[in-house]
Amino acid sequence: MEPARETGYLHRPVGELVAEDYTRAAVFAEAGIDFCCGGGRTVAQACEAKGISPDRVVDALEARDASSAEASGPDVRTWSLGQLVDHIETEHHGYLRRTLPVLGTWTDKIARVHGGRHPELVEVRALVAELASELDRHMEDEEEKVFPLVTALEAPADDGAGCLPVPEALVEALEDDHDHAGSLMRRIRDLTDGFSPPPDACATYTASFVLLREFEADLHRHVHLENNVLFPRARSLNARRSGPPSDKEDGHAFH
Repeated sequence: MEPARETGYLHRPVGELVAEDYTRAAVFAEAGIDFCCGGGRTVAQACEAKGISPDRVVDALEARDASSAEASGPDVRTWSLGQLVDHIETEHHGYLRRTLPVLGTWTDKIARVHGGRHPELVEVRALVAELASELDRHMEDEEEKVFPLVTALEAPADDGAGCLPVPEALVEALEDDHDHAGSLMRRIRDLTDGFSPPPDACATYTASFVLLREFEADLHRHVHLENNVLFPRARSLNARRSGPPSDKEDGHAFH
């Protein structure tokens, strides 16, 4: 592969670029680059891992930015941690709770009706059920164990709640959940040929694949906000509030 030309994009993390402007997500998605769980890799590293030309990706990013008269949405980097958490719970957790039962019902139906001719639908049904179970537990862990501590980091310094550490092990577990959900969705995408229904698909079959595509896009946005915006901000704020660790600290808080 030819060495890539030097550019301001090449050595910057993929997740950081998307955090600046979410319309760039379309460029990475088109190139098959994971900007959510793999957001810590630079553009150069991500392209090398995929075996694709960095110049092609950089050209697409430059073209996207040049035409960014398109609305890129609100700059979530300016939001407080509380605003980010409220948005994630309302928009993304709410979406999951509304959508997962529908996906479960529809994928069960098409597996029963069409599974004989399309046996991959049986695995899709099982994967959707696994996703639903995992994400239900994941949201509960976030809302009950982690998000309250994260938002408390913005409390005044003399407020005891604002000094509670956020256990790093819990956050790493959430990030592992994101990786697992991403791997399940990639398997579903592969099994469904990129959510492309076959010619004999009925209305429910087609609607299921449309909803799976929409679900994947929302999950990418959701994971991106947590992995590349919320958690790094919380880690940074916690480190400033905590100061250097004492001999008594066990190293399990954000650092």
